[in-house]
Amino acid sequence: MCGRFVISSKNAFNLEYEVSYNVCPSQLVPVKTKEKSLLMKWSYSPLWKQDMNLINCRSETMNEKPSFKNAKRCIIFNNGWYEWQRKDNKKIPYYHFSQTNYFAGLYNEIGCLILTRNSVDQINHIHHRQPVLLEESEITSFLLGKDIFNSNANNNINFYRVSMDVNNPKNNNSSLTDIY
Repeated sequence: MCGRFVISSKNAFNLEYEVSYNVCPSQLVPVKTKEKSLLMKWSYSPLWKQDMNLINCRSETMNEKPSFKNAKRCIIFNNGWYEWQRKDNKKIPYYHFSQTNYFAGLYNEIGCLILTRNSVDQINHIHHRQPVLLEESEITSFLLGKDIFNSNANNNINFYRVSMDVNNPKNNNSSLTDIY
């Protein structure tokens, strides 16, 4: 699942926004759609039930769920994400990053969410789901409707343990991505 992520680069998609090392649901994030680039709330609800507040969707079932029937595709810019490994009743945070900065997503008038897939072997021991990552060259095809859920971008993920400080949404500084 992807419950928090990092946007440390400025001006993605030619947009201006605040950098964040602890992006939380309902914050504005840089998004590219087929038509334009804009800041969008990271929290999706179907128009018929506007209090659902979904942040992720399984790519394998996105076409089957009524909640996503009218959703459109988008790309969400990022510089990495956090996942928590459950170990002995503790949740240990890990920072993940890749050579690509693009999550596949869905959106509507209310907000956006991140598409997920089964984690690749190298990170499966931390969490069984991961965001769908896309190469820059795959963005247009994805936005036009091609299902690209097994991009090579998903095979080159780096990760390491980080401080528990990331657990508090009020913490937001570059030290959150430091190796712990």
